[in-house]
Amino acid sequence: MHSAKENPYTMKCFDQQKPTFVSVKDLSFSVGQVSSNYLHVLIKKIQPIRKYFKDRKLLCYSMDAKLSQTKKYCVFCDDAYRCQRKLRLSMILIENLEPIVLDLNLHSFENLQQFIDYCKDDIQNTPVTLKVVYDQEDRRSIEFTPDDI
Repeated sequence: MHSAKENPYTMKCFDQQKPTFVSVKDLSFSVGQVSSNYLHVLIKKIQPIRKYFKDRKLLCYSMDAKLSQTKKYCVFCDDAYRCQRKLRLSMILIENLEPIVLDLNLHSFENLQQFIDYCKDDIQNTPVTLKVVYDQEDRRSIEFTPDDI
């Protein structure tokens, strides 16, 4: 198996096809029509985003957590406290080099930070397995375990 550094195709994946959004339900991830308890990925980009839902409808969002799609600055927005802060992970699924995107909830931020600390400056080239876990208070988060390839 080639590492990401050796495989020029890996970095071109996002140019060749639109990424698939990953959903999380119970203990599994869904990528398109396929469900799995684990995702083996390379994380290529992490970006802060904000989403504001009311009655399960997305009313506002910001792709940089600073300026909304309506051109309102998040820091001055009266609804900012209602927004869900998330981290958007743009990743490559190792098994088929498919680009995927996962919006990470607040409860997963610490787990991601531990993985980043482990990787030092090489997060884009460190394979990782993602797994859904629940804590004692039934809060869902994503666990990041470095892969040994």
